[in-house]
Formats: sequence, C-alpha cells, structure tokens
Amino acid sequence: MSPKFDPLDESTMDVEDLQVERDMQLAAVDAIRRARRFGTPYVIRENGQIKQIPPDQTGPNEERLLAIAERLNRRIIELQSKA
Repeated sequence: MSPKFDPLDESTMDVEDLQVERDMQLAAVDAIRRARRFGTPYVIRENGQIKQIPPDQTGPNEERLLAIAERLNRRIIELQSKA
C-alpha cells in the first residue's frame, strides 16, 4: 500500500515552503552555471529518464528556473506583507 501524496502548489505553501522551493530553483541555476563554466553537461532527471544537456544548450533551462524563482519571490513578498 502506497501512501497518498498530494504535492503542494504555491497557493497552499507558506513562506518557509516558498523560500525552500525558491532556494532549490536557484541551486539548480548554480549547477547549470557551474556545468557551463567547466564545460560539462548539466544532468537532470526528466520523465523518469536521465538527460544530459550540453553546456551550450542550458540557456532555456536557466531562464525557466530564474523565472520560477522570481515568481516565488513575488509570492513570498506578498505573504510577508500580509503578516
């Protein structure tokens, strides 16, 4: 029997959860930048498969992660202003 798991979404996350999620997004950006700097592939798991992204093709991933982090920042600021 597997436990039921309902993933959190931004509407149900508190400030601490949002901060952790933002920090995870920024850690992934850091990993992309390090991979690019050292000329190694950025390795991710996508749809249950391991995927290697060449360092010169990581731009879209980095932009997406930065946009998510910025959205999370706005949500954090919004919740903190209500407190």
